[in-house]
Amino acid sequence: MKYKTDLTENQKLIVRASLPQSMTLPRKYDLFDILDAIFYITKTGCQWCMLPNDYPSWRAVYHHFRSWSDRGVFNAILSALVRGTRARKGETPEPEVAVIDSRSVRSALPHSEKGIDGNKRIKGIKEHLATDNNGYPLTLQVTTANVHDSKAAYPLMANLMSDWTRISVAKADMGYAGPLTRVLSESSFVSLECVKSNFGTPEFIPIDGRWVVERTFAWLENYRRVCRNYEKLLKVARHIAVAACVCIMLKYFR
Repeated sequence: MKYKTDLTENQKLIVRASLPQSMTLPRKYDLFDILDAIFYITKTGCQWCMLPNDYPSWRAVYHHFRSWSDRGVFNAILSALVRGTRARKGETPEPEVAVIDSRSVRSALPHSEKGIDGNKRIKGIKEHLATDNNGYPLTLQVTTANVHDSKAAYPLMANLMSDWTRISVAKADMGYAGPLTRVLSESSFVSLECVKSNFGTPEFIPIDGRWVVERTFAWLENYRRVCRNYEKLLKVARHIAVAACVCIMLKYFR
């Protein structure tokens, strides 16, 4: 049976080109059957053990998901998709501007790594996301919800500058203002621009250059596995969020 989340032939070509050669060798389960199953779970939010019988065994799918995630396979796919989409728009494959922000996600499991975001009154995790000027996801970090944005920004920016070497400007809200601005100016060529939001004003006015990351969070809300946290470990929550980002970018290659 064909599902809406299954990869098209064009998407398979793009994904195959971004994978290491070792992954394209013959195997017990077809590479794209496993990926289709992972994207099905990401989109629908179903439990692993309730995966439809049209896909390989859920244990095999979960094993491949954890193994590929730990090896950075989904990060590599995401990077290739972002570069390809930017090239299609006539832009440089490597972005020069990044936009960073975070959102708190409520946890659904009693025994999982979590914290309390006192401002938003959410007990769960926090996703810290960096996008380009189009809102395409570049990198993502996951912490417990009690970690302040200014603290989580250090590993986020480190990964961003490592994976995307042409980034020269990062835009954020005032929650990121402070020592991070000085650290970046002293240790890198990246400048941090913090802009005050208009939260609390009677009229909604999108902030130029920074609203795109909010739209990306809205895109993520369409993937039920990440609109609430069902993972026990933070690293697995990050893996599933990266898979959702891959799904977002795959829509440009149907």
